[in-house]
Parts: sequence; structure tokens; C-alpha cells
Amino acid sequence: MSTNRTALLTKAHKVLKKHYKPIAPPAERTVLEHLLYACCLENSRFEAADEAFARLKELFFDLNEIRVTTVTEISEGMSGIADASAAAQRVKRALQSVFETNYTFDLESLKRKNIGKAEKDL
Repeated sequence: MSTNRTALLTKAHKVLKKHYKPIAPPAERTVLEHLLYACCLENSRFEAADEAFARLKELFFDLNEIRVTTVTEISEGMSGIADASAAAQRVKRALQSVFETNYTFDLESLKRKNIGKAEKDL
């Protein structure tokens, strides 16, 4: 049974690779920016998530301002993505969690940890 499933997944992966190209993320983004971008990307297209993330960076002075802003105001700035309200809530929750854990908006220390420890901390 598992061999059939493995073969089926391998075949599906080959077909998908033919039709879709991977999108490389910008190298200059920090770990926290990747996390926030992922909050925007969930259930949305890459183009819409890119625009929403860029608008967030334009509309708000810094990450702390986003953290203390209402979900409604954040979602208005992210209006081009699917379910902007849920995305705004994810962004706000992620920023609040990072701030409460580290009292700063810096997750670069996760790069130096092994994957298991970084995943647990995140």
C-alpha cells in the first residue's frame, strides 16, 4: 500500500514540476520578515502576498506599530489578498508572540540553531 502511495506521489511531483516553477524568496529578508510574509501568503497568490507585504512596510513606521495597531487597520492595508482579516490577525499574533518572547523583533539567532531547536523555539 505505501509503495503505491510513494509511486503516486513521485509521479504527481514530476507532473507538478513540469507545470510550475519554484519561486525563490528574496535573500535580503530577515527571518522575521519571512515569517510575516508567510502570514500574508497563506491562502493567497505570491503576487498578492508580495503587494500586501510591501504595503505593510510602507504604511507602518515599524513592526511595533503593526503590533499595536488593530486587526481592522492592518487588514485594510492588506486588502488585495484572500481573507485579509485572517492574514492581519496572523501577522499581529506573530509579532506579539515574538515580542513577548524576546522583547525585540529579532529572530536571526534561529539561523545558528539546528532545525529541531529552531522549530521548537519558533
